[in-house]
Amino acid sequence: MYHASDLLQRYHSLISNPIISDKCVSGECVSNLLETPWVKIMIVRYQMAPKICMIEIEVSLPYCSIEPTYPATEAEQEEARNFIDNNLAHLKYLLRLQKAGFSLGILSAEGIWSAILKVKKNPDLELFDSLLPPY
Repeated sequence: MYHASDLLQRYHSLISNPIISDKCVSGECVSNLLETPWVKIMIVRYQMAPKICMIEIEVSLPYCSIEPTYPATEAEQEEARNFIDNNLAHLKYLLRLQKAGFSLGILSAEGIWSAILKVKKNPDLELFDSLLPPY
């Protein structure tokens, strides 16, 4: 289980480190803040503007294969329902992020929903509380 205070502490740890050029691609340095099967939360910093920091979230479907069968077993139907419920929870998570000030994006060809926010100087615990993904 994740806590907002843990994310905030990890965030401060990541941004306090200097930007190392050999770990950057096209001047953009990306560090993982949190990753689950559904969600990837990244901190993005730039070599040319090290004071600029972005939080980027990607939500995508983890691998799942449930073949429709008739008659379907109760276990198969429960697994399908749980997967759909998790998908809905993560889409609602994105809407919650938008209410917290994030801009939303959709890359339908890749199956990725995203959210991004330019971080102000001292983000508060409330921001990191909104970052907590569904379980």
